Amino acid sequence: MASGDIQSDESLYPIAVLIDELRNEDVQLRLNSIKKLSTIALALGVERTRSELIPFLTDTIYDEDEVLLALAEQLGTFTQLVGGESYVHVLLPPLESLAQVEETIVRDKAVESLRILAPQHSTTDLETYFVPTVKRLAQGDWFTSRTSASGLISVCYSRVSNHVKGELRQLFKSLCQDDTPMVRRAAASKLGEFAKVVEPEYLRQELVSLFTNLANDEQDSVRLLAIEAGISMANLFRHEDLEQQMMQTLRTATEDKSWRVRYVVADKLVELQKAVGPEITKNDLVTSYCALLKDPEAEVRAAAASKLKDFSTHLPADTREQMIMSQILPCVKDMVGDMNQHVKSALASVIMGLSPLLGKDNTLEHLLPLFLSQLKDDYPEVRLNIISNLDCINEVIGVRQLSQSLLPAIVELASDAKWRVRLGIIEYMPLLAGQLGPEFFDEKLSSLCMSWLTDHVFAIREAATNNLKKLVEKFGRDWAQSTVIPKVIQLARDQNYLYRMTCLFAVNALAESCGQDITQRMMLPTVVTLASDPVANVRFNVAKTLQRIYPALDQNALALHVKPCLEKLCQDSDHDVQHFASEALETLTKMSLNSVALDELSEFLDPQGRLDIKSLALQTLLSLTASKEGRHLLLSSLPNTDPNKSLLSRICRLVFEDVQESIRFDALLFLVNLTGDNELSILNNKQMSITNDFWLQLLKHCIDDRQYEHADAGCKLLSNITSRTITIDQLNELINHFDKNYPLWFDNVIQAFSTIDYNFKKNNLDYLSAFLVNLTQSKIIRQRLRDNEHLKRLLCFTDQNHSIIRRGSIACILKNCCFDHESHEQLIYHMSNNDDFICSLLLPLTGSTADELTEEENEQLPIDLQYLPSNKQRETDRDIQQILLEAILLLCATKSIRKYFRSKQIYLILRQYHQQPNLDFACDRTCERIIQILIGDEDYNVETDNLLELNIPEDLREKFHDSDRKEEENHLNQ
Repeated sequence: MASGDIQSDESLYPIAVLIDELRNEDVQLRLNSIKKLSTIALALGVERTRSELIPFLTDTIYDEDEVLLALAEQLGTFTQLVGGESYVHVLLPPLESLAQVEETIVRDKAVESLRILAPQHSTTDLETYFVPTVKRLAQGDWFTSRTSASGLISVCYSRVSNHVKGELRQLFKSLCQDDTPMVRRAAASKLGEFAKVVEPEYLRQELVSLFTNLANDEQDSVRLLAIEAGISMANLFRHEDLEQQMMQTLRTATEDKSWRVRYVVADKLVELQKAVGPEITKNDLVTSYCALLKDPEAEVRAAAASKLKDFSTHLPADTREQMIMSQILPCVKDMVGDMNQHVKSALASVIMGLSPLLGKDNTLEHLLPLFLSQLKDDYPEVRLNIISNLDCINEVIGVRQLSQSLLPAIVELASDAKWRVRLGIIEYMPLLAGQLGPEFFDEKLSSLCMSWLTDHVFAIREAATNNLKKLVEKFGRDWAQSTVIPKVIQLARDQNYLYRMTCLFAVNALAESCGQDITQRMMLPTVVTLASDPVANVRFNVAKTLQRIYPALDQNALALHVKPCLEKLCQDSDHDVQHFASEALETLTKMSLNSVALDELSEFLDPQGRLDIKSLALQTLLSLTASKEGRHLLLSSLPNTDPNKSLLSRICRLVFEDVQESIRFDALLFLVNLTGDNELSILNNKQMSITNDFWLQLLKHCIDDRQYEHADAGCKLLSNITSRTITIDQLNELINHFDKNYPLWFDNVIQAFSTIDYNFKKNNLDYLSAFLVNLTQSKIIRQRLRDNEHLKRLLCFTDQNHSIIRRGSIACILKNCCFDHESHEQLIYHMSNNDDFICSLLLPLTGSTADELTEEENEQLPIDLQYLPSNKQRETDRDIQQILLEAILLLCATKSIRKYFRSKQIYLILRQYHQQPNLDFACDRTCERIIQILIGDEDYNVETDNLLELNIPEDLREKFHDSDRKEEENHLNQ
């Protein structure tokens, strides 16, 4: 008997605890108890949850809003806890009560949960339990229940009987005609959703009249929601029915007395435009749009202005230009001088989009003056929006015309007497540089950027150094080495000490972007020289600079140049110089101590060690790989002795030997991050040389083990270690090591890469293609690809259906194979089908040959390029296009291949490709060169069949370069 009492008490314990906590005065405790409802329900079991917990919750719904909100959210996930979908209806009573409370967010969450539960009801339960709940809410005395009902009718309508559907339509009608504005507002917000599930005949007979009434409601909050719903409903009508059913109401809305309604119309106008079709757009919407652009309220004008580009783009093509010029553009011209900055800013963000629609002549005559006016606007956001979208106009009028019109205005602003205006232009410069390209930028704006380094205002000089960093990141290190660094170093010899300090600030900013080689070779000597500067401010900034750039320097540079320089500055007569030099020296010392700390940390990285400590140590190391400084610290601190106990060797052991999958992955991720830095090579450490067995074991895991769960990360690591930081000698050494210890490695790599779903753990092995690209830097691998017919298995991956990593990598592999002139005939003639190789290069560049070429022209093409359908898409990535064209150009160096290309009428495909609008300049020029070769005369006498081996005199080479520059200028002026 006593035992039975104990069991009874234990079964009541969860519900008793819940009751106690819900009666506690502490709101947070009550809130926490509600959040643990699912745990309590699991403890009670499904039967007691239905019979005890849910009724208890239903009877005790009185509390703070936060508690009720949490309860409403929890109940939406309770289906399985009450016994599954067969019993989901027991959750309706508490949610029905919550849907009637006064607090809006609680009601909305309850309705959201009810909408989640509705599809989980069977058809019978829906009519038996859910629909009566909706009816009670819709007919409730208090407006809160009726607003909740508005959001529930549409979710159950499509699954009930016709009789019940009629009742639900009547309920929704009564809600739309309710005396309380809040209820009508809720109904209007759900009108569009309800219209999508109602039968077409009732849509026209009943819902259109409801929309008309709501759109003419006395409350503007109701009208604006009705207009949103109306635009959604417009998509459900045929264009010819719209005029009769809805257009008069929507047309009236553009002139509504409330600016909020007009704002909604302006904001949703493009959606309406797509729904109504070209005729109604032409006859009605253009006039309405112009009225919105002239609206007396700034918010409405701003919303309308932001839709300028999209609205104009979707105008009927046959009358688009005429409508823009005659009706829209006059309104736009007025808005350029609008008194409200938000209107002007919205207009500036889209006005450039009119250029492609109006063409070059109209842009020059009508739009350019507007752009110039906005570029000189007082508000910086307006100027930024214009500069941000210069690429739109650049494509239409060309960069040369752009330089004659807008760039003078930019240069003028850059020299403005107000330093804040100059500062604004500096901030836009990287954006502008990306649109103009390095050559044009050097010609027009480079000197301007360098002049800011000697501005008399410090804020300008500081911004100029940051600007240089962004430009280097955009244009690359070669550009920095030839254009920027010499001018920065020249500042170190300036008479004004402020400009010598600017030199140091620039070095601080550029060191990371320029990389170790340029920093050590060009910038470090200048910094060390300035340590002897007569001005103390310069000397202590030398110390700060050395402290800042040390991650970009190797151990030799730190020991031979940096440390002696700092030790000298520590003895300086100026106390500030001593302070900053000591601080920098302390940082370098800490780095040495960090090396000791890493050694201690590595002791925990044992495959047999404690999981918690090992995981913590690995996470700490992994966090270091997230930053440049951390990676530099790790690589610079790695010892080159006792490799079996080194950090890297321990990490490598974890990758294969640890029993915990998460540890194996984190160890592999550590190596991926560490090798992802193109400036720091892991291979320079003796413990991780290119012939280390780890790389061979990793390859075997990725290829031989089809169950390997981390094959993608492994392939990424193999790609990283064979990328930019590896030398050709190291690469050949790696290949020889693989050949000696794993003779079939290359055959297996090709097999794995070319087999779809090769890895059973859903690793796609895309990065294996990047690994292959890196390997083709070696002539050994290129020859192996051709001789063993492996190349044939890769040709299909230039197709658009594959990932951009695969497409780009395979394109690079094909191009690399074309560098060997002596193998050109083997590539073309010794494949299984003579046309396979050239088709793999041309197919991504080819559009629809069925539509764009004649039948006679199609018959002359290789069979895989004939009669391609109208939906044939070209390769979308411009870099991949350029790589493919460069491969074809390399093949054109061989006389026999040129003859073959002519016989296959390859010119027709290239002509079709060249006729594309807005073709990238690099692709355009390469394509033109191929065409010129193919249509050229072969009667000239040359000493070799390989045009790449021709010895061109230096004077002629210079003429060709001049010709290229002129060609580029002519192209840009078109």
